[in-house]
Amino acid sequence: MSQVATSSAPTGSGSAGRRANILDIRRSKDDFNVRRDIEIGLQPSDGREKQMPTILLYDELGLKLFEEIAFLDEYYPTNAEVEILHTWAADIARQIKPGSIILELGSG
Repeated sequence: MSQVATSSAPTGSGSAGRRANILDIRRSKDDFNVRRDIEIGLQPSDGREKQMPTILLYDELGLKLFEEIAFLDEYYPTNAEVEILHTWAADIARQIKPGSIILELGSG
């Protein structure tokens, strides 16, 4: 991770105009090297299991298909997450102390 990008986004309807800092901790495009990641994944130096970069599992069509699947009624994880947030977002927000950092790890 060579860079951390910071931007501001509204914190919600009850935020009275406050904005939250969003830190993007993903690797930059310059940091991404499929060949290097494959070599490291197939020869782990720390005794871990061999692994391949997940980016190899999806091409553009595969990513589009996954996105379509994720929003089907039958695919419960997305719907369950949305329901939890709709039901509990205000309660969750009230539990967050000023100055806290929220880390959203994404899917997977």
